[in-house]
Amino acid sequence: MLFNDSYNTDCPIRQNIRKFYRIDENIAVDHILPLAEVNVSARSRAWERARKMVLNIRQDQAGNGAIDSLLKEYSLSSEEGVVLMCLAEALLRVPDKHTQDALIRDKISQGQWSTHLGSSDSLFVNASSWGLLITGSMVDYADKRKENRFGLLKKTIGRLGEPVIRKSMNYAMKIMGKQFVMGETITAATERAATKEQQGYVYSYDMLGEGARTMADAERYLKSYEDAIEVIGKAAVASGKNDPRKVPGISVKLSAIHPRYEFTHKERVMAEVVPKLKALCLQAKHFNIGLTVDAEESERLDISLDVIEAVFSDNDLAGWDGFGMALQAYQQRAIFVVDWLRALTLNVDRKMMVRLVKGAYWDTEIKNTQKDGHAHFPVFTRKSSTDVSYHACANKLLEYRDTIYPQFATHNAYTAATIVELAGDDKHGFEFQCLHGMGDSLYDQIVSNENIQCRIYAPVGHHEDLLAYLVRRLLENGANSSFVNAIVDESKPVESLLEDPVEKTLRLKDKYNNQIIKPIALYYNEKGKNRDNSKGLDLTDINELTPLKASLDNWFVENLLNKSDVPEGANAVKNPANHSEIIGFHKHHNKDEMLAMIDTAQTAFTSWSQTPVSDRSALLYRVANILELHTEELIALCIKEAGKVAQDGIDEVREAVDFCRYYGNRATELESDERLEARGVVLCISPWNFPLAIFLGQVAAAIATGNTVLAKPAEQTGLIALRTIELMKSVGLPEGVVQAVIARGSQVGSIIIPDNRIQTVMFTGSTETGTRISQTLAERGGDQVPLIAETGGQNCMVVDSTALPEQVVDDVISSGFQSAGQRCSALRVLFLQEDIADNVITMLKGALAELHVGNPAKLSTDVGPVIDQKALDALNAHSEYMKTNGKLLYQCEISAEVSSNDHFFFAPRLYEISDIDVLKQEVFGPCVHIVRFKGNEIEKVIDKINGTGFGLTMGIHTRIEHRAFELARLSRAGNVYINRNTIGAIVGVQPFGGRGLSGTGPKAGGPNYLLRLVKEKATPNAELFDMLPSHADALEGDEKSQKEAVLFMKKANEAEKNWRLTELNTRVSCVRQLLAKIAHVDIVEDLADNLNYTLASARSQLIDIEKRLKKPEVLPGPTGESNILYLENRGNIVCFADANVSFHFWVLSIVTALATGNTVISVVSDLYYDEALVFRDKFLATGADKGVFQVARLRHLSTMLAEPALSGVVVDSNCDRKHYISEKLAERQGAILPVISSEYFDHLIQRLLTEKTISIDTTASGGNTSLMTLVEED
Repeated sequence: MLFNDSYNTDCPIRQNIRKFYRIDENIAVDHILPLAEVNVSARSRAWERARKMVLNIRQDQAGNGAIDSLLKEYSLSSEEGVVLMCLAEALLRVPDKHTQDALIRDKISQGQWSTHLGSSDSLFVNASSWGLLITGSMVDYADKRKENRFGLLKKTIGRLGEPVIRKSMNYAMKIMGKQFVMGETITAATERAATKEQQGYVYSYDMLGEGARTMADAERYLKSYEDAIEVIGKAAVASGKNDPRKVPGISVKLSAIHPRYEFTHKERVMAEVVPKLKALCLQAKHFNIGLTVDAEESERLDISLDVIEAVFSDNDLAGWDGFGMALQAYQQRAIFVVDWLRALTLNVDRKMMVRLVKGAYWDTEIKNTQKDGHAHFPVFTRKSSTDVSYHACANKLLEYRDTIYPQFATHNAYTAATIVELAGDDKHGFEFQCLHGMGDSLYDQIVSNENIQCRIYAPVGHHEDLLAYLVRRLLENGANSSFVNAIVDESKPVESLLEDPVEKTLRLKDKYNNQIIKPIALYYNEKGKNRDNSKGLDLTDINELTPLKASLDNWFVENLLNKSDVPEGANAVKNPANHSEIIGFHKHHNKDEMLAMIDTAQTAFTSWSQTPVSDRSALLYRVANILELHTEELIALCIKEAGKVAQDGIDEVREAVDFCRYYGNRATELESDERLEARGVVLCISPWNFPLAIFLGQVAAAIATGNTVLAKPAEQTGLIALRTIELMKSVGLPEGVVQAVIARGSQVGSIIIPDNRIQTVMFTGSTETGTRISQTLAERGGDQVPLIAETGGQNCMVVDSTALPEQVVDDVISSGFQSAGQRCSALRVLFLQEDIADNVITMLKGALAELHVGNPAKLSTDVGPVIDQKALDALNAHSEYMKTNGKLLYQCEISAEVSSNDHFFFAPRLYEISDIDVLKQEVFGPCVHIVRFKGNEIEKVIDKINGTGFGLTMGIHTRIEHRAFELARLSRAGNVYINRNTIGAIVGVQPFGGRGLSGTGPKAGGPNYLLRLVKEKATPNAELFDMLPSHADALEGDEKSQKEAVLFMKKANEAEKNWRLTELNTRVSCVRQLLAKIAHVDIVEDLADNLNYTLASARSQLIDIEKRLKKPEVLPGPTGESNILYLENRGNIVCFADANVSFHFWVLSIVTALATGNTVISVVSDLYYDEALVFRDKFLATGADKGVFQVARLRHLSTMLAEPALSGVVVDSNCDRKHYISEKLAERQGAILPVISSEYFDHLIQRLLTEKTISIDTTASGGNTSLMTLVEED
């Protein structure tokens, strides 16, 4: 499994490189410290040399250019600097002026421009600040609700604002572009280089652009490299120098010449990248110029070394000393790479150029390591440690000058001075390198005074390709720890810039930078306690991958069965990717066995519910630990039983582990509420698409709260469930607390669900099945049995023209096609603004062409099979439907490796449709449907999406921050993702679940989930209430009543959106005014038992609501990501009252429902009717819409309960009509609705709210400013 052959190496240096990939940072730093040492006299000479350099630099920069002043004034330490940078680069990519202007409004209104006035001596900066101040304050109407606050004058200037800014920003971008980019074409760049070349500089050119997403991208980049080599080569030949060290060269990114330049696609990379790179090298050899392979992310280093070794060793390159490689000092294994390059040059007997850089992907490396749960970072967490590594590598490279030509890329004067000192008299065996547009003064001194060559790294390309490069440069240089940033800050004494990194690092108490959260501690609180993050497995780390492969192979050998091994009457479990592989079997339970299980669970409940919470929590922690110990085995089951690829298997185990620890913790927190107790026997029905994570997530939540469980896994994935329960028992799960029910869904539906001993049902699956369960439960009579259902979704992503196309493509591919599109959260409909649609579609088709659809047991597979014949039939039927209802844009190939097997593969497809209503149901598989929209109709798109009734996940891609928040606010999806993919919700970070047709709530892996698994001890006994037939008849109306009821709901629904979006303060104020007014109404006082007590309770409830809703809950998560849990209204609520409902409860239900943003129709008996009308009129007198609060009679109820727009019914638990309401709600088609009753009014608040998680990738602009601006502490 995973790969053929072996990735092991007999080269001890390569073994060390792998060993140090993710090693404890203390070990890595201790290893390099002695290698970075410089003798005392050399160090003091270097210090003095550097001091003079810095003083000269400061003198030179006193009258520096306009751009340097602008960059200094608007540095990254100011919000305005970040805003300007984001705005400038984004404007270049936005094709339509309408969206450009919205972007300008959004960004400029964020800044405090007046604070920058006069604080710079540069006229250019002050003029810019004035312009931004005028437009900034005038354009402060990004928030449409504030538009009318501005007088005519401001509006006029405001209208001038965007076009003026648009022009000036484009102009500023051109200046900035010129500052950082050598030329838009390679010819222009080489011509511009002539001036500096006469002063003794040489150049290395870098063709700007993101990594290739498609083969067309790769071919285009390859062609641009070939053309550039031709132009550079001719310029080199014309110089007559004929030495790669003395002439201009080129830098090549391997990710630009292949769309799948990834470790997991190693065979393809070696077969396709090696010949491409060799061809470029032969072309460079022809002109005898240098070609350097640029550095990339850490997970690509191992494969880069393989490519470099293969090409560099090729005899066709003999006689050429121009091959080069960039090496990143911030990687903990950098020092061993130097040794490996030395050995390679000796072995091949040819010289190599090595460019030593600090490294440019630091923030990404930190974020990914935290998110993926690895033990250690691949990079140093302190800048001083990176500097130590740089010095250690430099020392070695200088020693190896007989076979290596070192190229030191640094803007740090102390580093440069140290290297000059160590190099001795040899001024020609190495060179320095700097970035075009930066560090001029430093290197003018080195080139002229020291006579050492400096090569300028010069980007070439169109300004719109500048984005990633420019953001990295500005981030690095604006970073507080950056030498470039510090050198222009004259408040810092020169000496503070010249601290020796070795001395500084030796002084540190802890080599690790504790300001950066370790992956394991992602969820720790301020006291350093809480649950551990689950452990990840790095599929790019050969030292982790090799034992994983061995474990998977062994598991497969031990578990593969023949047909004859399957007992009679048992069901064979077959691999969905290859039906000839039988990996196990199970027998279905019969009716008697199922009933006996309920008996066992009921008996076990008595002792388990009394087990201390601390013991239950400790058990869940042990379960988490045993799962981590058995990770490999569980991954094997996910691959062979569920058809998942390896990474999906890892994620599945991690999610299950997180659930156990999260619910264990949460149960301990709930323990203090003595009003709550366990419910009893809980039935958990889990799906096949997350056979471990959702299965165990449900079970863990139920047992954490003291319930016992019957767990019914999906028929397709029973082996994973059975093995999980075995592991749970091995760490102390008591007998009878969790039992697996292996049976058909229909059997469980007819035998277990109707049994009155089942106190709660947890279900993940289709909306239709959820409705059937709800109806079966209602047929039992009595109180509504809690049903926590997570059902389907018509998940959408909305992309405007400011979005980054490369990021959109990455996120669409993962959201729509990872796990063969078989995730509840998977993307189904992609809304593209028409201005960018054609370009994005072209890129998507190209990216789909690169997906490998095949055997999920292979590391190189991107998309595996669907789960079974039923799933495949549904997708094939959809494919037929789309022939007449949509346009097929692309269909992937299924690889030949599986075509001869019996299997359940369905080729991923991309369609275009006219609108979302073409899709009549959820399409559960690898199909994404594109809909185009006009830029000025983006809010209508959200209304359409909300109109489907589904509300699970939604993605938004825009650079207009205000727009992102506004669209997220309007969306009725439970999980909204901004500038990232829409899958992979993490427990406790992005609690998961939807509303409407997508589920009942509360969210799994969220703070409110466990509350549905306990009950209030004060709840009255349901058996006490038997409703008389006449009581039911009173709730049924004639035709006139039915029409009136429909009209009530229509008015409520029309008012709901505006009331929901009304500010919390305004809503609460309206309700407060209502309470003040009814305090003096006689008929109300006559009805109330104790009006003052009720009004006081209601006011107290409003205070509680304000506390709960005022501040959303900020959830933990990795650096560079924001995760926030918001509480929102349910929708249109019926508050019921008859003679059995207390006045107190009725008032509190109305107050709570209105204040939480719901519209209310109070259905009341004659006893309450006149009072209810007074309530309504007093409320409407506050200025609220008539549809927000209406009063109806009992005869309207039955019709209302069937209305699609209804969101729930609040009724006193003492009311005998509660059961009737429960049965009627269950009869509906569509969303599963709650009967909401609570003895405790704080719980009532929660029941009248739904949850929304908004997750934002805050690094989407290209870098992570929060990391880059850290001020390190010793």
